[in-house]
Amino acid sequence: MNKLTLHLHKGRDLAARWLMPGEATAKWNTWNLYRDIAWYGVLSGVSSTFTSIFALRLGSSNSLIGLLTSLPALVNVLFQLPAARLIERQQNRKGVILLSGFLMRFPVLLTALVPFLSRFQAEAVVYITVLGTIPSAVSNVAFTAMVADVVPPRDRAHVVSVRNVLLSAVTTLAVIAAGKALDILPFPVSYQLIFTLAFMTSLLSLYYIGRIAIPECRPSRQEAVQRERLGLRRSARTILAQSDYVRFTLASFLYHWGLYLPIPLYAIYKVRMLHISEGWIGVLSMLESGVTIAAYYLWGGLAEKHGARFVLLLGVLGLCFYPIGTALSKDIWPLLLVSFVAGIVGPAFNLG
Repeated sequence: MNKLTLHLHKGRDLAARWLMPGEATAKWNTWNLYRDIAWYGVLSGVSSTFTSIFALRLGSSNSLIGLLTSLPALVNVLFQLPAARLIERQQNRKGVILLSGFLMRFPVLLTALVPFLSRFQAEAVVYITVLGTIPSAVSNVAFTAMVADVVPPRDRAHVVSVRNVLLSAVTTLAVIAAGKALDILPFPVSYQLIFTLAFMTSLLSLYYIGRIAIPECRPSRQEAVQRERLGLRRSARTILAQSDYVRFTLASFLYHWGLYLPIPLYAIYKVRMLHISEGWIGVLSMLESGVTIAAYYLWGGLAEKHGARFVLLLGVLGLCFYPIGTALSKDIWPLLLVSFVAGIVGPAFNLG
């Protein structure tokens, strides 16, 4: 009976940690970061997996699917530096995070309303997604700065790892549930439902971000002047002086160029060539996310034992199998192996 009571108390304490906002301490900041990513995982899984499929079902051309991938990436590149300058000058970073966080989530709700348009539905999905990338750039920079402010350096690796595991777990459940719903419910009501639910759950993640105690940033006048004097030329010289960093950046650019080049083709190939249903697309994404959860722990141990470079090289080589394996797959069954391998090697690349 005593053991049962002890387990009940532990379960109650765990439930309280997830459901109650808690006090403004470093420990509760960490728990709020966990709650945030758990609720955000629903939107992340649904939007990343099914937005391009939705555009295809609405009659999108191959060129539009290419723009759906390329334009957000271009906008993100253009707005990264202005976003960083904006965040540096803000004293109240929480306000920036909450506003930009809402604006980056709002396009998912707008996407759910696209079927009500009489024309240009597929184009609307693309342009809504692109516009959502602008606040997303600001939100990502602000959130990264916030984590550095509220999580002690000794705890950051652990906190980021737990957040990644939670994101993968929730994404796995959300994608498989959404895939089943899309197969059962009529089009386009099915997509409207899952996008709306994803948006609503993502607002809960904003609530827990709002509960995080963020210290105000008050840069001195001298720091502001020095920051203004640090022009592009001086910044470039500082970066170029770091030869290891330059080599890594160039190699990373070339690798990502090749890895991301066929991304628009994956959805087109699965839907138009292999005629895979939304349910099976959800299974593929679920398998990759599910394997990722265990793989993070595996690669974390190998990184401690053999070093980050070893893990990174294995991840780089393993990810090459994804485009090759997809191209060689003629039906759904080989794609299950491709997703399984991607779920194993993806964390190696990220951690390395």
